[in-house]
Amino acid sequence: MFIRSLVLFLLLLAIAIPVSAKTLAEIRASGELVFGTDATYPPFETVGQSGRFEGFDIDLGTAIASELGLKVRWINSNFDGIFPALAADKFDLVISSVTSTAERRQAMEISAPYYDAGQVIIVRKGKPRIERSELANQRVGVQISTTAQYALEKDPSIELRKYPDIASALLDLQNGRLAAVVNDLPTSRYMLLKTFHDLEIAGDPFTKEQYGICGRSGSRELIEAVNQALAVIKADGRYHAIYRKWFGTDPVIPKETRWQRFLSALPELLVTGVSWTVILTGLGLFFGIPLGLLVGLLRIAPVPWLSHSLAIWVEATRGTPLLVQIFTIYYVLPSLGISLVAFPAAVLALALNAGAYISEIFRAGILSIPQGQMEAARSLGLSWPNAMQTVIVPQALKRVVPPLSNEAIALLKDSSLVMVMGMTELTRRGQEMTSATADPLAIWPAVALCYLLLTLPLTALARYLEKRWSY
Repeated sequence: MFIRSLVLFLLLLAIAIPVSAKTLAEIRASGELVFGTDATYPPFETVGQSGRFEGFDIDLGTAIASELGLKVRWINSNFDGIFPALAADKFDLVISSVTSTAERRQAMEISAPYYDAGQVIIVRKGKPRIERSELANQRVGVQISTTAQYALEKDPSIELRKYPDIASALLDLQNGRLAAVVNDLPTSRYMLLKTFHDLEIAGDPFTKEQYGICGRSGSRELIEAVNQALAVIKADGRYHAIYRKWFGTDPVIPKETRWQRFLSALPELLVTGVSWTVILTGLGLFFGIPLGLLVGLLRIAPVPWLSHSLAIWVEATRGTPLLVQIFTIYYVLPSLGISLVAFPAAVLALALNAGAYISEIFRAGILSIPQGQMEAARSLGLSWPNAMQTVIVPQALKRVVPPLSNEAIALLKDSSLVMVMGMTELTRRGQEMTSATADPLAIWPAVALCYLLLTLPLTALARYLEKRWSY
């Protein structure tokens, strides 16, 4: 609850002090229109097997950019962070199956509706159908930050479970952990047709909702241009062609077994997801280890004010979740005039977090060396820095190898948190592939296997060094 409240506070802070919206003239001068989307929601937005964005929203956004005479660029972002990213000027518009609600229209600019949708209740086949009025005292799953969540949260009698993607909720329903799942009709129909054959939609939509394209507060001129482009696209038939492409017929279902999906997912995960995870972890350690060694040395240096100041930073970093630190660096700092793109922001967050933990590892290793070693070095005429460099630190390095390897493994797994910024590392790529295949039982074991293949060499290296340097 504390973590959730802290993240919510930082999101509100990022939105409350927004970056000035780009004008339409500035966007035209740049030559491209940048869309943010959470590509885990087929058939509206997903990442195909070729690694390209595809879906109804993707085609529509591309057509709008073309009508405005602009190139289009897509940025993938988790839905729970997509609006803070919009406020922080990470992209110009959001098109991601966003329901136009009164609350959202007050916080940002939203275009004219481009799709009529509604919420439906999904249950297991063979179970009694559940109406909206019968959800009380039931365990119901929804995707986080969606209108389904906001609508059902108003009823405290419902035991609500929130999931990062709808496939995870449907899997829990399939396994009997939920009584029902509430979600948009088009995506629900797609997911059930593709994989979840033992689930069914119970009745018609119980809400009427409309999707809109979102812009930052103050971007009314851009939204009006989008509305005009939408009107032209609908009038000349392009909208209807896109609609027929994605909703006119049932999607083509490849005849693949779960084992075949597992095997076909591995090469894609290894090429895209693993490479980014290794790069982020490597850079986090590359900057984090020297930072940790420096801070660890300065904390035991005979300079009290410096030692106390660094102790405050270390405890503040170790006492707050890495997720909150990522949110602060990527979403809140732009409100203060410091804007970083996703990759350097991710490396900075990982390096600072790792540096705080590594500093304590080095400090403990240095303090474990008998005091007599320092006294002997000083008696030979060595200064405190020289004694540390030539006598104490080399001995401490051998002792800190096991905890350093543990920190490297923890950082490798924690790197998955940068997906909140839309970076496609291993976990995020797995989430995208889960939505595209609608088969989490095939994709997530493949993701777990990739993490295992990454951690085993680190463990083996640590054991080798520990054995070689053992006393």
